[in-house]
Amino acid sequence: VALPAALLTGFLVFVLPFFSVAQLSALDGGPMDRPGVYAGSAVTLVLLTTLALLIGAFGPGLGSMGLGAVDPSTLGAATVRLGLATAVLLSVFHLVARVARIPESDLLKQLLPRTAHERRLFAGLSCLAGFGEEVVFRGFLLAVLTPALGDPWTALLVSSLAFGVLHVYQGSFGILRTAMLGALLGASVIVDGTLWPAVLVHALVDLVGGLVVGPRMVRELENLPDAPG
Repeated sequence: VALPAALLTGFLVFVLPFFSVAQLSALDGGPMDRPGVYAGSAVTLVLLTTLALLIGAFGPGLGSMGLGAVDPSTLGAATVRLGLATAVLLSVFHLVARVARIPESDLLKQLLPRTAHERRLFAGLSCLAGFGEEVVFRGFLLAVLTPALGDPWTALLVSSLAFGVLHVYQGSFGILRTAMLGALLGASVIVDGTLWPAVLVHALVDLVGGLVVGPRMVRELENLPDAPG
C-alpha cells in the first residue's frame, strides 16, 4: 500500500499541477468546448477520487481521511462555521481585487456556463468537485503527508499549494485565492476531524461561483450590458 500511496501523492503534488500549467495554451488557443472540458474534468475527478478512496482504505483508512460517521449536530455546527469563514475569506479577496483593480482571468470567464445545458453540466461537476477534490486533497493527501512530514499543518501547506496551482487557469490572483481556500477547508478537517463540512462548503462555493456570480463575469467578458433588475 505504501508504494501506491507514494505514487499517487507524487502525481497529485508534482505531476498534476505541472500538467495544469502545460494545458493552459491548449485551453486558451481557440473556441471553448465547455461541455467537453466539463466532461474531461469529471472523468479525471472520478478516476482520482476512486484511486484515493481505494488506496486510502487500505492505507491510512477512511476514518483518517475524515470520512467516518459524524453526529448531525456536530456536522451542522462545523459546516456553518466553515461556511461563514469561507464567505469572509472570499469577500476579502473580492474587496482586494476591486481596490487593486485585479480582473478575473479571461480563461476563467470562458469556462463559465452559458446555456441551460451547460449550467446543468456545471452544477453536476460542482457537486462532483466538492466531494472529489476534498477526498483527494484534504482527505487522502493530508492523511498520507501528515506522518511523512511530521505534522498536519505542514501537510496542509503542501496540499494547498498543489491545489492552488491546479487552478492556474484562474490566473495568479486566482491561484492564491484557491490555495487559501484549500488551506481553510483543510484546517477545518484538521480541527474538526471530519471531511464532510469541507465537501458541502466546497460544492456550494463552486455552485454559487458558476451559477450566481458567473453570469455577471460572462457579461463582462462579452461586453454585454447588465441584466435589468
